[in-house]
Amino acid sequence: MDIHHGSYSCNICTKNYSSYKSLWNHNKKYHPTEVNTGKHEVNISKHKVNTKSQYMCSKCNKQLSCKQSKWRHEKSCNKVTENKIQIQNNIQNNIQNNINNNQKNIIINQIGREPLSSLQIKDILKIVNDGYNMPISCIKKLNFSNELPENHSFCTTTLEGKHFTRINHKTQKPEKINKVDFINEILESSLRFINNISLMIEFDEDFNKKIPEDFQNKIKEIMDNQHKFHEYRNKRAFFNSINDMSYNFKDLILDTWKLIQPRENEPICDENSDELLIDENFNYMSSDDEDNIV
Repeated sequence: MDIHHGSYSCNICTKNYSSYKSLWNHNKKYHPTEVNTGKHEVNISKHKVNTKSQYMCSKCNKQLSCKQSKWRHEKSCNKVTENKIQIQNNIQNNIQNNINNNQKNIIINQIGREPLSSLQIKDILKIVNDGYNMPISCIKKLNFSNELPENHSFCTTTLEGKHFTRINHKTQKPEKINKVDFINEILESSLRFINNISLMIEFDEDFNKKIPEDFQNKIKEIMDNQHKFHEYRNKRAFFNSINDMSYNFKDLILDTWKLIQPRENEPICDENSDELLIDENFNYMSSDDEDNIV
């Protein structure tokens, strides 16, 4: 009698069985992760993965052993998440408080005493590239930049008024000053700053290398023709540009002043405070002023 090898064979250990049930019992005992039928192989690992994901915490992805463990864990995980959010909020608040504290410690520089080091080379090149508009560009970059609040030293709240409002660098408080008088100070400030750039080019070799020759020539031309900026026509153009600029950027300046000079009983600078000072016949410069600047 021939030995019956059976039609059901284990694919792992090659043992033969006469019935499917015998093969199933064999797999269940020796190969529990797989079920072999001789022709088909069923991998149940996928089922196990699905079971695992079923008990995974939806908040932190931690794997739990059963439904009850998952439920118990997620109750406490909510608190952990809330604590993390609170910690992050505290950190953000501390950062913002530090920024505000630093801003409140700003000391406004005196006009004409702004350090050259406050500008990057790219800023200096941009100023110099404006040629004869260099003094105006200099004031715009130095005194009306978001990046340099310590130089927010003056503004005007009305174009037609006779006064600028500036910060007294000694008291760090705002004060009024006649526009025509102050324009002379601003013009001298811008020319002095350009002269400082010229001196840096002359005496600082590293700085010299960063300024192209054609830019150096533009600076020299300004220095050689400083007197022209004091001629009436040029000075009037300078006045108009600075007057417009200081008005257009007044909100930026006043916001900085709120940080360094707390408002108490009186506002720092009432936008209508110059109205009583306006002369209807005042057209930027009076005839007396014109005589003084020719």
